[in-house]
Amino acid sequence: MPAKMGPQIVLPYDIEDVTADEDKIIKRCLLGYTRPFVKCGKKGYVMPGAFRKHADAIYNMKVRPDDIWVITFPRSGTTWTQELIWLVENNLNYNAARERPLYERFPMLETTSQIPEIAYEFIKANFMNLGSFQGLTEAARYPSWKMIEEMPSPRFIKTHLPLSLLPPTLLETAKVVYVARDPRDVVVSYYYLHKMVSKHLMRATFHDFWEAFRRDLLPWTPIVAHTNEAWVHRYHPNMHFVFYEDMIKDLPKEIRRVCKFLQRYYTDDQVKALSEHLSFESLRKNKNVNNTTGEENNGVQFVRKGEAGGWKSHFDEVMTSQAEDFLISRLKGLDLVYPSLENGETTHL
Repeated sequence: MPAKMGPQIVLPYDIEDVTADEDKIIKRCLLGYTRPFVKCGKKGYVMPGAFRKHADAIYNMKVRPDDIWVITFPRSGTTWTQELIWLVENNLNYNAARERPLYERFPMLETTSQIPEIAYEFIKANFMNLGSFQGLTEAARYPSWKMIEEMPSPRFIKTHLPLSLLPPTLLETAKVVYVARDPRDVVVSYYYLHKMVSKHLMRATFHDFWEAFRRDLLPWTPIVAHTNEAWVHRYHPNMHFVFYEDMIKDLPKEIRRVCKFLQRYYTDDQVKALSEHLSFESLRKNKNVNNTTGEENNGVQFVRKGEAGGWKSHFDEVMTSQAEDFLISRLKGLDLVYPSLENGETTHL
């Protein structure tokens, strides 16, 4: 049975509509939204207008000591990390993992607040089959956060919300794994996700997505502020911070780090087998993880390339310069350093 809620905490941040011009920029990239988008808190995290209805409940959600939360900005290795953690915590039970899709084993907290306001029948006819994508059909009928509240323990919870929009007791109560990725690679993957979901209706170009992204005008942006909220807690005993690029570089090493954080112990052979299961070639074939395949989605898959530095083939000279300016300005005054920047891929940082 879910625990009873204590006294409600008044939401400590403001939610305001974006400007009319900002709303146009966002809706050029995202289909189906009729309400104005909103900005939340001092950092101005962008969310669909429907988030207003769910923000209080999410902030006041009761965290349990045996919860494990995965927090990421979208397209930063979330699915990869979810499957890793679920298996590590479930004694590498690959058979059980094959019996249920990942979105059921490891549901997303704010899914309901992300669903476009346009009629369900229009979504079903013109977008990908919601019934087979990330549990969106269920979330349209019953709030995703409420479903998670009613789940038995131990719970595995995914969210793209930054720490400041999540329950204030989270880090002191439960284990949190945060995965960060080079923003330039994120925006490329973000674009292909929306291209996949929108079938053939999307008219926005990658340039449109980049313009919205670099202006911090896509859902869950600003990305650097989002990541920095977790980065400053990287030494907290309940926080495990990992870079996507480090997982690409040495997955077995990162698996062992996660195991240590979760106090789970596996042999070298077991870690090797898990690494093979988590290879991108394997994940793309795993329909319980790669929740979309086929030409009906413009040939784009949910689990895409799994690479670092792929942004270079999408950015022209102007965009590359804009990205450098973006990173310089957003990282100013922070000690956050992305591995790709540390390796000298951006010249002036």
